[in-house]
Amino acid sequence: MRKMSFIIPHKNDPLLDRLLTSLGKQTCRNFEVIIVDSSDDNSSLKTIRRWSNSLNPKVLSVNCGRGTARNIGAKLAETDILVFVDADVVLPKNFAEGLADIFAENSGLVAVGFPIYPTEPNKVSRVFYRFLRFLDRSSYKYRKPRIPTTCAAYRSSVFQSRFFLDIIGEDVLFSADIMKYGEALFAKHIKVLEEPRRWDDCSKIIKNLWHYTPAFIVNFLIVFGLHNVIMPTQEVKRT
Repeated sequence: MRKMSFIIPHKNDPLLDRLLTSLGKQTCRNFEVIIVDSSDDNSSLKTIRRWSNSLNPKVLSVNCGRGTARNIGAKLAETDILVFVDADVVLPKNFAEGLADIFAENSGLVAVGFPIYPTEPNKVSRVFYRFLRFLDRSSYKYRKPRIPTTCAAYRSSVFQSRFFLDIIGEDVLFSADIMKYGEALFAKHIKVLEEPRRWDDCSKIIKNLWHYTPAFIVNFLIVFGLHNVIMPTQEVKRT
């Protein structure tokens, strides 16, 4: 079974301990944990230290954007499979095992996305997440997969020539052309949970729709093949 790296960009998130708990319960423990931490509070360090024995995470403290944090984590990783995951996520206990099987069965696979569900769904978040899952699943049919780094897996070889940007929507921009490098898969049977902090009531949705305007613009550009106007030239090395 292949070893993988879980890369967590983190800043002052009280839900980090919950994510690390889900990693500690994995049926397959053949992985490493890398935390790129930009926190300025002691509670985050205490949380990380509690897992120093069981998960032995690599921790790098650096003040940077989320895209740069992921790039740093990719450079620190010593494995073939890189899993980028946000601190407010909960992973099913068979996540690592199931993902390793997916990559082992397809040598041409370079990216895997997952269906994201809210941890505590209500009417608003249930509808919103269902819509996002529809967008994500459908995007693979047009060979421009939408893979949010809420939870996303890539082969490390991709990062010899690609990198994340520090902009809102950087994950969608990064994944749009990923099929130039190999195949991408939507792992619909692996259910990932996310805290619906931005989308749990109507007032927050209105606020965050405005905040995510740049991400919507990126999606629009991708649909019409114009996204490369904001994407630096990145060499394609097919694995």
